[in-house]
Amino acid sequence: MRDGAAPARPVSATLLAANADTLRHLGPRQFSLTAVAEAAEVSRGTVHNALGSRDNAIRIALEHLASTFVDAMATEVDRHDTLAEQVGAAAVLICAHRQRSDHVTPRGVNESILLLLLRNSGDDLMRRAVELWKPLVKAAKGNQEVAQSTDPARAGEWIVRILFSFELLPPMGVNLDNPRAVRRFVTDHVVAGLTGGAQ
Repeated sequence: MRDGAAPARPVSATLLAANADTLRHLGPRQFSLTAVAEAAEVSRGTVHNALGSRDNAIRIALEHLASTFVDAMATEVDRHDTLAEQVGAAAVLICAHRQRSDHVTPRGVNESILLLLLRNSGDDLMRRAVELWKPLVKAAKGNQEVAQSTDPARAGEWIVRILFSFELLPPMGVNLDNPRAVRRFVTDHVVAGLTGGAQ
């Protein structure tokens, strides 16, 4: 395998998880294939054969984390019928994720997955997240929930930027630890911006 080349065969779920967890806990600077091997309880050679170089392993970890993050959001929004409910549910998910990220391990940085992704592969994360919301905005146009002039791509980006702010910005008027308060805040203020007028 060329140094840095993508793996020639599928990587096991266990090794993918260990690789992603290692990147999250140590950050890109402290990340190493040896640390991944320790986490997965395999040899360093096994990790190198599966993931390639250190840089390639980091890329794979970032892709895995981004996919997992967006998939979790998709699973949550699929449980709801209206765009208001969907955005509210996603905001609650991100606020819960924010609470779980508020700790540091002795070995490393353990920054939130969202911050890690935005620092290192923000373009990819934004693209994946916007693609999730575009068809949901189209559906909301179809049922008259938002204005017919709403552009799904631009609205999708707007929704993603608002959602990410729930983790990136400190709480002020809204209690981010209260799911009901977060849903109400989103319904009253965030989604109303796509209706084309005041509610």
